[in-house]
Amino acid sequence: MSRDQLSEGLPCLDFGPNHSCPQQALRLVENISEGFKRKRETVAVFFDVAKAFDKVWHAGQTLSNVCSKLQLHQLKIPDHLVFIIQHYLTGRQFSFRHEKSVSAKRPIRAGVPQGSTLSPLLYSAYTNDIPRPQTGVQLALFVDDTALYLSGSNFRIIIPRLQKAIDELTRWFQTWKIEVHPEKSAAIFFNYSSIKRKEVVPYKSRTFRVNNSPIPWNHKYKYLGITLDKHLHFKDHIKRVRQNVQLYLSRLNGMIVKKSKMSLRNKCTLYKVCIWPVMTYAVPVFAHADPKALHQLQILQNNFCRRVSGAPWYVRNDTLHRDLELPTISKYMKDMSKKFFDTAANHPNPLLQSAGSYEPPSTSFHPKAKECSFRRTRRAHR
Repeated sequence: MSRDQLSEGLPCLDFGPNHSCPQQALRLVENISEGFKRKRETVAVFFDVAKAFDKVWHAGQTLSNVCSKLQLHQLKIPDHLVFIIQHYLTGRQFSFRHEKSVSAKRPIRAGVPQGSTLSPLLYSAYTNDIPRPQTGVQLALFVDDTALYLSGSNFRIIIPRLQKAIDELTRWFQTWKIEVHPEKSAAIFFNYSSIKRKEVVPYKSRTFRVNNSPIPWNHKYKYLGITLDKHLHFKDHIKRVRQNVQLYLSRLNGMIVKKSKMSLRNKCTLYKVCIWPVMTYAVPVFAHADPKALHQLQILQNNFCRRVSGAPWYVRNDTLHRDLELPTISKYMKDMSKKFFDTAANHPNPLLQSAGSYEPPSTSFHPKAKECSFRRTRRAHR
């Protein structure tokens, strides 16, 4: 009950009913793509928060302070559940054991218990008063994955406005004892180009700073499990997914080869459980990438189908997919994208509604994620 009531009171795309990492990533990608469409540049700063769940300061360990910071009364949490949450967070102790020696017990003055379904929501409640910039800068927050971004037609105007928002956010981090690693954070200048350029930024620009430490400019950054490159080509992300899939397939090779005693049905089940989630994670976010790049994932699936079935070379790949009851990558992406945007249209969170509330144009120099659901399905036999 307390978990549901907490999630209902949190406005961000955090852990809760009908909220997920891909939704937040999609919102960011859609806003950047909209900037490409309008010939606007976007600068995003991604923050690496150190051990976020361990940094939830218990605000002096008093019930009034804990409730005040977590805004439990504002979230309309009943008093008896407030007391339960207070006891859940405070009065905990730890000890260290080495062989037969055990240290004295020490109080835990920060952090939320790891592994509990309440912990992510309590961290979200803890950061719910994070400052929202008022100068057009957008905040993308999913638990401890934090980013600020701003689109505009003039790069030199974007930088100071974004730095002002970073300074405000830095003061909030310091107030609530949340540590940020500037060297592991990243700033990315997103601009549309069909050519991969070597320079990170096209201008001589100062670096953003957190606590007087510079944030490096990068070509790409892994945000919520998705590798975002400065042109949103997603080739780096697809390459990383391919490498992970090849690694897992090599580990499962002894069970999926033709000589294995495992049944064909179980081999396909193993693929769907272990490989398919890795290959198709957050597909609506990058489903509009270059079909040639996406086809590299289809090649991996074609190889799997041929390996487990032992089919000769002249059997078509689409026949194997039909017999093994596996959808092609392109068809799955199209179906998932359509389902994803249909859900977003009726989502209770207005941030997600606005990200997908548009009709894809018939032609576009830079496709957006929703256009994937209107694409013709690519055949598997190629």
